[in-house]
Amino acid sequence: MSPTTENSSDSERRTEPTTRGVHSTPESPAEERPLRVGILLPGETVPAWMERAIERTVAETNVEITHLVINDDADPDDLSDYLAGSFPGGVLEYISCSIERLRAHLLWSLTGVARQFAETPDYHEPRSIDSVAGFSGAKRLYCQPVPASGFGNLLPEEVAEEVGTNTDVVVRFGFGVLKGEFLTMPTHGVLSFHRGDLESYRGQPGGLWEFLNDEPTAGVTLQRISETLDGGEIIAERTVDIADARTWREVERRQIAVCEQLLAVGVRRLRDSTFEPTTPDSLGTLYTMPTGVNVARYVCKTALGKLCRDRQTRTRDGGQNHGERDVT
Repeated sequence: MSPTTENSSDSERRTEPTTRGVHSTPESPAEERPLRVGILLPGETVPAWMERAIERTVAETNVEITHLVINDDADPDDLSDYLAGSFPGGVLEYISCSIERLRAHLLWSLTGVARQFAETPDYHEPRSIDSVAGFSGAKRLYCQPVPASGFGNLLPEEVAEEVGTNTDVVVRFGFGVLKGEFLTMPTHGVLSFHRGDLESYRGQPGGLWEFLNDEPTAGVTLQRISETLDGGEIIAERTVDIADARTWREVERRQIAVCEQLLAVGVRRLRDSTFEPTTPDSLGTLYTMPTGVNVARYVCKTALGKLCRDRQTRTRDGGQNHGERDVT
């Protein structure tokens, strides 16, 4: 894939600071123009929460989406996402990938089958990238990740060069664990969400282990990623109350609601010359997909949580109906 030419003028390029990771001052020429943003995407559809986070950032901050890097070899995460694409090809690909996941994580994948046939939460509804506000003028680059040594992925060299040298910041929504020189090429680096407190809960699935361990809160972090897994600088973070969350889905919903707001917060901070990012004092336990007894814990706690939630709903509705009868 050959790099394309950036739309900005030569004079605009000459005003771009050459020092990586240095925040622009309010008086600098860079502050007078929009922050150039590149987006790494998992495919040609994104979940609704990503669309809302991006559109909020475009509406509330001075940014221009200049580049979209689209993974044209991404595995499907949700059946509805592939039904929104092609039929029957998308469904066949979904089935093929699902079989591979069953082989790798049999018990946990079986719980995923049940979730797939439940109602899709509104924040996971697939949205075409053609409908995302701010994407219309961006250059689209399609590529596949290149496996890095050890673990993680690299962007193809020509894509990394094109995007890294012509953006001020990149937001990672796809391409897995990213590594390589590309991470430091944009002026403000590459931002990525982590649904967890980096000093307590790392890895995946986001929010699950806090739910299983009866934690009263869960974290949401927007970090500038580095070669150290989860060890990058923290641009913004929030704590979410999950004490009364009956299911992992509810924990996820609350965390994602914060993600929708946090991207705009982080981008504004990048333009603030007084802002100083922080780094974790220590890194927490690295969790992975649950197996064995932990899958059983999840199933039991979810079932009990749904029963309690349904009972509370019936009690509340019954009380309201009784009150209405008493009034009349």
